[in-house]
Amino acid sequence: MKQEIERKYAVNYLPKNLKITNILDIEQAFIYKDAKTVIRIRKIQDKKSDDIKYIYTVKTKGDIAYQKDSTVANAYEIESYIQEEDFNEFIKKRISSIIRKTRIVIPIENNLKVEMDIYKDELQDLITAEIEFPNEDIAKAFKKPEWLGEELQYKELSNWKLSNMTKEEWMEKVTKEMIENNRKIILDLKKNDKI
Repeated sequence: MKQEIERKYAVNYLPKNLKITNILDIEQAFIYKDAKTVIRIRKIQDKKSDDIKYIYTVKTKGDIAYQKDSTVANAYEIESYIQEEDFNEFIKKRISSIIRKTRIVIPIENNLKVEMDIYKDELQDLITAEIEFPNEDIAKAFKKPEWLGEELQYKELSNWKLSNMTKEEWMEKVTKEMIENNRKIILDLKKNDKI
């Protein structure tokens, strides 16, 4: 079981010398939730190799005390690979909408990486960028690169919450400027055959 420590941001723009290590198509849904735990299933397709993985993930706060003023998301995470048949059975029993997104993995300093998610369907025009950290001290001390925008922790844009929102609901959580900016970024990525 690993501890997941992350921060989430908007994206201001894409740097000119953007280095991408991976592009993944992700389909996911939640199949269980209580006060401390969520269970998620994912289908992840690597766009370079066409390799497909199916993953069952349990996320729990366990003994982690929730700090309302913290910008750092903190949970324990257990992941297991499952078979396609299991994924197909679980998705029939989901308790959320299905989220589809393209994830672009971008390395940054200190062996960290940005996982930039470009959402589809009801979440089209939403882009978020998450960074996972090896420990909470590094997460709290992190200075984001200029191309990343405002922190989204309190915009209530977790994947669980997004999976239960309409387009109108999530759009109320962000600015019109952010949505317009996201549309420009998406157009740029499409022009350069990234998504």
